[in-house]
Amino acid sequence: MKQDLSASKILLIGIGNEFREDDGLGLYIARHAQIRRLQNLSVMENSGDGMAMIDAWKNAGTVVLVDAVRSGRPPGTIFHFDFLQHPVPADIFILSSHDIGIPECVALSIKLQLLPQKLLFYGIEGAFFGQGKHLSPAVTAAATVLVDQIVKDFGN
Repeated sequence: MKQDLSASKILLIGIGNEFREDDGLGLYIARHAQIRRLQNLSVMENSGDGMAMIDAWKNAGTVVLVDAVRSGRPPGTIFHFDFLQHPVPADIFILSSHDIGIPECVALSIKLQLLPQKLLFYGIEGAFFGQGKHLSPAVTAAATVLVDQIVKDFGN
């Protein structure tokens, strides 16, 4: 799908698998009505295909990645950091269900000089990653907070 990545557009990439409980967080956020109403935001869904992420962000200004995290912290813990300003916390992405994890995508983009101008991450510590279409209560509650934060950060 072709994205409108004009200078005023911010690309939000919601990452996850909607059939793996809390791993569906990124898609949940990307599909949220408040997110879809943001005029300066272009939204893309990604099932964890690292090469598709790199291809999408290579010509972008600001990219926002949203994904569930498995770090061992309490479920519902919210994470937010700038990949280009600070080193990626090593313990944030302990386990990943994606083909190529986000840290590997960033590292490859650095080597290939395909980074966007700004690369931000918003995530929530998941509780359950088994089969199912529902987010856990802790992740659902944190997702409400995260949607509000993204709207505040990128609203028109």
